[in-house]
Amino acid sequence: MLTLRLGERWRNKGALPKDSVSLEIEGVSLLPVIEETDLGQWLSTWLDALKGLIVEKNATAQVSLELPALELCLLRRPGLTVELSVVALEPEPRRITNPVTIDLVELRSALEVSTRTFLRGAADAGVEQDVIVGLERQLREATGRAISPFAAQSHEPWSFSESIDDLNLEVSDRDGRTTMVSRGSGSLAALLTGGSLRSGGSISAQPPFLALMGLVRRKPSAAAFELGLALCGALHERHTGWATNPWVDALFVRCTEGLAALRVPRRDEQAVPAPRPSAPRVEAPLAPVGTPRRVTLTPKWARPVALGEPRGRIALSKKAVVVRAPHAAHVFSVAGKEWRRVHAPRGVAASADGTVLVATESKLLCYAGHEVGARWVRDGAGLRVGPDLEAHEGRWITRLGGRGALALEGMTGCEAWRFDPPRTQRAVVSWIGGRLIVGTDAGDLYGLDATDGQVRFRIRGPVGSPWPVAALQRDAIAVLTNSAQTVVLRFAALAGGNAGHAGAVSWTRPLPFENASAPVVARGRIFVAGRSDGRGAVACLSGKGEVLWLRPVPLDGATASLLPYERGVLATDVRGGAVRLLPDGDTAWVTGGLDEALAQRLAPTLAKGALVVPGSSVRLIEPQSGRLLASTPREPDLTDYAVGRGLTIFTYVEAGALTCFEPGAVFAVV
Repeated sequence: MLTLRLGERWRNKGALPKDSVSLEIEGVSLLPVIEETDLGQWLSTWLDALKGLIVEKNATAQVSLELPALELCLLRRPGLTVELSVVALEPEPRRITNPVTIDLVELRSALEVSTRTFLRGAADAGVEQDVIVGLERQLREATGRAISPFAAQSHEPWSFSESIDDLNLEVSDRDGRTTMVSRGSGSLAALLTGGSLRSGGSISAQPPFLALMGLVRRKPSAAAFELGLALCGALHERHTGWATNPWVDALFVRCTEGLAALRVPRRDEQAVPAPRPSAPRVEAPLAPVGTPRRVTLTPKWARPVALGEPRGRIALSKKAVVVRAPHAAHVFSVAGKEWRRVHAPRGVAASADGTVLVATESKLLCYAGHEVGARWVRDGAGLRVGPDLEAHEGRWITRLGGRGALALEGMTGCEAWRFDPPRTQRAVVSWIGGRLIVGTDAGDLYGLDATDGQVRFRIRGPVGSPWPVAALQRDAIAVLTNSAQTVVLRFAALAGGNAGHAGAVSWTRPLPFENASAPVVARGRIFVAGRSDGRGAVACLSGKGEVLWLRPVPLDGATASLLPYERGVLATDVRGGAVRLLPDGDTAWVTGGLDEALAQRLAPTLAKGALVVPGSSVRLIEPQSGRLLASTPREPDLTDYAVGRGLTIFTYVEAGALTCFEPGAVFAVV
């Protein structure tokens, strides 16, 4: 028989509703002596856990006690049974009782009896009325529905093993426990797997996750921290829900910060060189003499594209044009010859030169350019990659499951390092010099050393970071934005920046924008667009964060994109509208804005002295006057475009067609 027992002292008139509590099975207590517990809070957490198991049909639930630091972990089993484990968090994490199987019907009955007993005497004991009303409501919600048997789910056994120095970690999950994850804190039961942690000659008797949590507290070392990060990465690959779980997040943060503290100090400039501004591509203007008035765009070739998923993007190089999506890529030469088409269930990453990484269920393959065979093949180990792929000092760096970053040796495919941030569903990766800046939807900005993947700094923001950062000397400009607020901040991406050491924030500036654009920098000024009071607007900030001006523009501010031009800025939106703003904020010209909205935001481009504006048709505009020079045929489902040398324009439409346009005759006024 299961009993939730409450003490009797709380019934005294005027006494605080605190007393001893216990959980007993057949008269044997499963908990250590617990005194002075807030009975209302104790019963409330039990009712929440019961509601999660019965009403919300969660696989796990948890009851927490602050004093002492105990966690009562509940895990549904097939039928009407629940596995109960009691975990103590202090002085170090450990399971103080073996798992006990209890009947869910008995648990509900015992909790109902205890709650009603407390409610009958609560008013006389001076319990506040809102506590009584809240418990009555929770009791109705938790016990007012029949209990459905928990269906058994078939999962392949999963194991993980890693050895670093004298530490050996083995995790064994034979019944799919690690797939029963929830976003909240009630998933500790899913981490109490079988396995062991061997440290030197001793073996811990605790579940490996708890043993590792205790080890990084009790005996912090580089090996322990690296082992913790390896386990976090394995759990992320096992189930995406662990990326936002607070227990795994706590271990990840502890290990990340521990490694940073143990790292031997060295000058930041030695590892990450200062960025050298690349010389802009100099191309002859459209009209060597005079002002161009009209340009003809001639279709050169068109090819069908088969991705099998929406919103493909174009990557362009001197020799190749690649249309890529998270799970597919179609590669052509710039002359229109098909090189490769690949699909993979766990992701495809493609670079602009035609190199493709393909992640199958078990393998990771690399194809280079137009080569027929794979350059290398390695065990995929459940990796999810793509769609971006960048080369850096002999390595390929790609996205890891859309959340983090993964570095592979270019010649062998061996993993150099990986970074999988916690509490993250989507991340954006950008470069400043040899440093990767990873912005997450949780509002965190990480600075990674591209050589070894170590986290050099972490900045926590109020809202998500949906855009790549913009470089300003050794600093970075980031825009954190959502539908409610926007914050612009400047921080040192490399040591020696405006604020000193890497990660130091120079300033933050809130802006009255919703869904702001990516920032652009022109001659020390920062430009950001967004929606303000229901209208599109553009703001100009100085290098010190002062708002120099804020001007309304006749564009959809929530979908605006910016391009710096002659100390001012050019702004466009998804309907093909374009505006040029002068350095003082005055409007030089406005054009377009009547097209059907594109499915995704596309930024404008400058090439050969002409402004390329995407819309239902891609248009060439003379940037000084705003005069229309040429346009491609109207395509309502235009998905992406790219501009190559000589003002060659590649367009990709959702229907699955890649078209190449070349400029023909140029008519100018001399």
